Amino acid sequence: MSSVIKLKRSSTAGSTPTTSDLEVGEVAVNTTDQKIYMRTSGGIVTIADTATGGGAAGSAFTNIAVSGQTTIQSDSSTDTLTLVGTGLNSITTNASTDTVTIGTPTSIPFVTSGGTSTGIALSVEAGTLTDAVNSLYMPFEDSSGTSFTTMIMT
Repeated sequence: MSSVIKLKRSSTAGSTPTTSDLEVGEVAVNTTDQKIYMRTSGGIVTIADTATGGGAAGSAFTNIAVSGQTTIQSDSSTDTLTLVGTGLNSITTNASTDTVTIGTPTSIPFVTSGGTSTGIALSVEAGTLTDAVNSLYMPFEDSSGTSFTTMIMT
């Protein structure tokens, strides 16, 4: 015959057990706050807090920091971080390896007047790729044969 073990529990938001409520080693649950408490010789400690990220259903991230940028903070345990690739930057993901790859191309693709796909090789020795692209000078002709000396990339 099985026995049912009931932990001390509360469904009142913000209710926390005190040392007079629990013996050392005893556990209590607050179902509304989604927290599990235990009394130790030092007092009451929270051993699980799924509502704020201390348990299995917690936040996947708390802070994302990039040097020189504003820190992104998780607002809740269901917050989603979205990465956006712009310009020549690309972002790819691989769910099976849990990786995110952020990269830049090694060339700028284009199609020649003869219909051949090719690319302009990129090499940046100093500065950024943006600096290199912004100072790129290329004479070219459009499909009607009109010559241009500047190409704008967006």
